[in-house]
Amino acid sequence: MAVHHDLKPMLPERFYQDAVEIAFQEASVLFEPQKHFEVFYEGERVGLYIPDFCIDRLKVILDLKVAPAITPLHKAQAISYLKVTDADLALIANFGAPSLEVERFPNFLRKRQPEFVWEPRALAADLLYPDLSAALYEALHRVHFTLGPGFLHQVYRRATMVELRRQDISYDYRKHLPVEFHGHYLGQDECRLIVIEDRIVVAAFALKSITEAHQQRLKRHLHTLGLQLGLLANFHGTRLHIQSIRITT
Repeated sequence: MAVHHDLKPMLPERFYQDAVEIAFQEASVLFEPQKHFEVFYEGERVGLYIPDFCIDRLKVILDLKVAPAITPLHKAQAISYLKVTDADLALIANFGAPSLEVERFPNFLRKRQPEFVWEPRALAADLLYPDLSAALYEALHRVHFTLGPGFLHQVYRRATMVELRRQDISYDYRKHLPVEFHGHYLGQDECRLIVIEDRIVVAAFALKSITEAHQQRLKRHLHTLGLQLGLLANFHGTRLHIQSIRITT
């Protein structure tokens, strides 16, 4: 509250980060900033999570926001971070509103771990490879259900590959693809794609939205690979969003 009172709302987050650290030091609060936690999926390490603050030997994790209000996505992210850290309590402090907003989330996950229940989705009638596509949809939703939102792109990509191995679905991970123009080689494009059984391309990421540019880029990758079907899997929100991209080779 002292930080919000003195700095007022809507500064860049780094200023509140530094000010909160100073305020904790002045108040003799036991804390650790930017502590690294490993993220695991089905027992395999898939990345890192770095909370803004861990307080009093991980009794509390504190996540700072600068937004008009605390959103359902922010709350879902706090739950995701409790899974990773096993802290007693998660706090969200929002410095973007006229008054300081703080919400608290006790770690109820220790007592109740919900199970993933999959209800097959109705896919487009003309979708290529319906059986493989259905298996991929289930695998991607399982990853989102298990991890929740709030992590970096690579966490979801690695977890997806772990899940594919669990489901005995073969894949090839392509970090780069060649770029050519009129038969001339221009270089390598960093793409980070999961090519499933040389039939379907999955682009897994965590962005606020899927744009026309993302769709066009995946179409270019499909042309390069000589494949017809791609899936854009966006793990950013409280619900997984999958968009299929189809081209004619």
